Amino acid sequence: MHGMHNRNWRKGLRLASLGAALAAGSFVASGGIIRHDVELEQYVRLAAEPAFRSVGRYADAADPDDVAGGVLVAPRWVLTASHFLGEQSTWTFGDKEVYHAVRVVRHPRVGQGPHEAQWSGFDLALVELDRPVANVAPAVRYRGRAEVGATVTKVGYGYVGNGRDGMKAPPTQMRLAGQNVIDAAGGELDGREFSSDVLAFDFDGPGAAEANRMGSPEPLPLEIGGSKGDSGGGVFLEEDGEWRLAGIVSGALSRQIRYGAVAALARVSSANDWIDSVVGEPAKP
Repeated sequence: MHGMHNRNWRKGLRLASLGAALAAGSFVASGGIIRHDVELEQYVRLAAEPAFRSVGRYADAADPDDVAGGVLVAPRWVLTASHFLGEQSTWTFGDKEVYHAVRVVRHPRVGQGPHEAQWSGFDLALVELDRPVANVAPAVRYRGRAEVGATVTKVGYGYVGNGRDGMKAPPTQMRLAGQNVIDAAGGELDGREFSSDVLAFDFDGPGAAEANRMGSPEPLPLEIGGSKGDSGGGVFLEEDGEWRLAGIVSGALSRQIRYGAVAALARVSSANDWIDSVVGEPAKP
């Protein structure tokens, strides 16, 4: 199954806009754009589920213009995307208590420059907080390699919009969660290959089969796509009745996210050894 998905990706996905996107610097964070025919409140409710409390909100100032996301993976460590992250940041996890970054450890294989970082599969950083986060259980990380074909839930703080009309005006960020299916691990975009350390999915919509890039064109009930502002958010798959962190939101191909847009995730299973080396291995059950 895994190989078949990769072959379909390599043979079928040729986006003419990739070269222009690279030249224009138009890679953006993924998340926050929803189906046009589903109420926003359903995505808000899913994001509020206790299983996803480990997804926190990032800010680089007391009154930031933009926010982003990250996932608590140990009592005082947050896993997030590297490309937007400064050395100073604050974090909240569902209440008013604010945690401050005291150290940032970037993945040793993160690429040079924001565009390369977002498509390397190692657009990752660990943020050490000033104290353990109270009353929030760290996410359990996925340690298998069977992500392709899995239905996942993505949680983050992207700008709001829908797949038919694009981003809402004026821009509004909100904590949302939605569903998608991992369509590929690695592949080729417009003749440019990227490794199996990148997970990818497209954004399917009702009556929009012509926009489909990968996998089935049928959207999930709470299908979600990409939007500026959701970098660092968590992507979870269910295994043995438990939600496990499988990806960190890293990039998308267009600033105008509509049906058919392709999103990229840093693959957590490829980074588990590095994460363990920084935060320590989780306790055995």
